[in-house]
Amino acid sequence: MSVKEVLARWPQTARVFQKYSMACIGCVVAPYCTVATVAKDYDLPLEFFVSTLEAAIHDGEAIE
Repeated sequence: MSVKEVLARWPQTARVFQKYSMACIGCVVAPYCTVATVAKDYDLPLEFFVSTLEAAIHDGEAIE
């Protein structure tokens, strides 16, 4: 799933991208970047990043 799709479907995940100083919000490449690509580009373990996004989706906020 692309970053743009994640942000459109679950806007509360924007906090996660901001927390890790990711330039994904408003990025022109966001429609083409996957969650896995972004995790790799920002040196975050994929499982951790996905679980943080899931927490934001389910709880309305990122894991601290």
